[in-house]
Amino acid sequence: MRKIVTILALMLMCAVHAMAQESAAAVGRVARYVEQLGSYDAQFDIEAEGFEASGSYAVAGDAYHIKLQQAEVFSDGKCRYEVDHERKEVNIDVVDLSSRNVLDNPTRCFDFVGEDYNVEIVDEATERITLRITAREDAFEGEIFLTADLKGKPLQLEYKLYDDVITVKVSSITSRKTKIASYSQSMFKDYDVIDFR
Repeated sequence: MRKIVTILALMLMCAVHAMAQESAAAVGRVARYVEQLGSYDAQFDIEAEGFEASGSYAVAGDAYHIKLQQAEVFSDGKCRYEVDHERKEVNIDVVDLSSRNVLDNPTRCFDFVGEDYNVEIVDEATERITLRITAREDAFEGEIFLTADLKGKPLQLEYKLYDDVITVKVSSITSRKTKIASYSQSMFKDYDVIDFR
């Protein structure tokens, strides 16, 4: 009996180890896919409770430019310039380099490789895989569900925190050859500027 229990425990440990390796390989494929694009453009659709919109973003190294309805965000990798065209207002703040949220810091939104995250496969179909990602550090709450094709191309991000769910569907992601737009105060002369730095 003891021999059977030992064998079953070893089989279970091997299965858990294999699943962890498969999850790590899947998240690694996504990171490599995006990294190989270099600078890139993405189009997306966002859904949250009572809100739907389409937008786009461009990434070049640590710099990015996001457009969503009447708002744009510029970043040079150090500062973040949130422009609200409707209110004619610019908010300036420091970039949160630890953020993996596509609307907060798209330069890192597909990078979950390493020791900071637990990754597990929650759905695997013939053409796509969905991963559940949680931070190992208790200070970061919530879950991220990342869906990608089997080559690593990101298809969807879903952020869940308690009852709040934000879904970002990536409709296209392509390599970019031109420079991305950057913030210049001269572009927004008649806007109020609030600097939180």
